[in-house]
Amino acid sequence: GTLFLVKNIFSFLLSLFSVVFMMSYPLQPSQISLISMFTIGIPGFFLAFQPNKDVIKGHFLTNVVLKALPAGLTDVLAVAAMAVFGQTFGLGETDISTAGTMLLAIVGFMILFKICEPFNWLRGCVWGGSVIGLLGCSIFLPKLFAITGMSTKCIMLFVVFAIATEPVLRYLTMAIEKCRNLYLRLREHGLNEL
Repeated sequence: GTLFLVKNIFSFLLSLFSVVFMMSYPLQPSQISLISMFTIGIPGFFLAFQPNKDVIKGHFLTNVVLKALPAGLTDVLAVAAMAVFGQTFGLGETDISTAGTMLLAIVGFMILFKICEPFNWLRGCVWGGSVIGLLGCSIFLPKLFAITGMSTKCIMLFVVFAIATEPVLRYLTMAIEKCRNLYLRLREHGLNEL
C-alpha cells in the first residue's frame, strides 16, 4: 500500500507545485511509467507473495499515509528543486526531466529497500532485479522512456540532489513520526481528562 501511495502523494503535490509556480510539469508520462514499473508495479507484485507478520496497530489508512508521506515529500522536494535550479542555471527541459526521473528512482529504491527489510533471497532478488531492470531500460531503451544524456552542469546538480535525498528522507520520516507520537500523547492526555 505504501508504494502506491507514495506515487499519488508525489503526483498530486508536484502538480500543485507546477500550477502555483506556473512551470510546466517536469516529467514525461513515459518517465513516470518507467519509475512506477520498477519501484512499484513489479516489486509490489512479487512482495505480495511474502507473508506479512506486521500487526496493524491503530488506524490502517492513517498508518499507511504516514509511512508514505516522507517519501512523497522527498520526491516532490527533489524534483521541484531540480526543476527550479535547472531553470536558474539554464538547463534544457529534457535534462531536467531525465535528472528528475533518476532522483525519483533513487528515492523509490530507498523506500523499496526499507520495505524489503529484513531481506531474504526473494526480497533481495526483487530489489536487485528492480534496480537492474530500471538501469537496463534507461541504457538500452532510452528513447522509449524519454531518457536523454545529461549535460555536465546537469550531472553536477543531479549529484548534489541525489546525495541530499537520503538525509531529507530520514529527517522527514523522523519529523513525521515525532508529530504522530506528540498527537497520540495529546489525544491520550485529553481522553484521560474526560
